[in-house]
Amino acid sequence: MNRLFSSKEDRDRFIETIIQEDKQDWLYNEIKKQDNPYGNQLAWALSALCDLNGDWLEKHRDDIVDWLPNFKTQGIKRSILRSVIPLSLSTEKEGEWVDYLFEVIQSMETDIAVKVHAIEILAKYVMQYPELANELYLILEDGMPYYGPALKSRSKKVMQKLSKIMI
Repeated sequence: MNRLFSSKEDRDRFIETIIQEDKQDWLYNEIKKQDNPYGNQLAWALSALCDLNGDWLEKHRDDIVDWLPNFKTQGIKRSILRSVIPLSLSTEKEGEWVDYLFEVIQSMETDIAVKVHAIEILAKYVMQYPELANELYLILEDGMPYYGPALKSRSKKVMQKLSKIMI
């Protein structure tokens, strides 16, 4: 299969077209059909698009938790979770989100970058529901010896915040 983008510049031109043609929802829906390298490139574009303006993704937040857990492509998970971080927390599907995020951070098959973004979102839920702080703290503490520098750094920051609210 040919690559959709061969460079960051190609991706940025693609994003410009998506914006000009108001095809953000098309991009989102196309990713949902593509658990493969093509979908990974589309998700990379979505993430960069959300860096410019991610407000449009808010309406898809609750849908994301329905399909993303079934995906195997780590790059798609990384890009989508990265794009979800600035969004408001789900109230309709908060239980699904919390369960999924705990699953992601505990899975040995999950890439480090995916875990970093999952921890960031989960920490927002924990601030809203402090009764989850102990569980998250213990998971991060237990995993610390196995984490690389990026995940260790993020975990330590989150653990500091958690220690202030733990019950």
